[in-house]
Amino acid sequence: MIGQIYSSVTPYYDVRTGRNSFKRRPVLIISGPRNNDYTVLPVSTVSRKENLDRDYDIEVEPSDYPKLNLNHTCYIRTHKQTTVHKASLVRKIADMKLEYEDLYLQILEKCEEFHKSVIDNALSI
Repeated sequence: MIGQIYSSVTPYYDVRTGRNSFKRRPVLIISGPRNNDYTVLPVSTVSRKENLDRDYDIEVEPSDYPKLNLNHTCYIRTHKQTTVHKASLVRKIADMKLEYEDLYLQILEKCEEFHKSVIDNALSI
């Protein structure tokens, strides 16, 4: 499952209701399983472009990556890693690692860069 995009039920904060809620969204699996959990990255449309992170969000155009079966321009959010239980992984959408290895490796490099910055910040305090 590593390197595959799945539809997953994931939590999010709904600003309209002021509460946590759940929705199905695509995620890229980057690790797991560990205790029945997978480490994933959200694949988001990001409607408010001011919320994009210029360093860590990687744009994915459906026309450039048609085998990913995405309908809109999406962003792989390498700085928003999360964990989901295997039961939350509903349906396989595509295999990025197999179909677009260069993009997959670029995403992993950005993850590594982000993790390094987190550790560097933690050690400098």
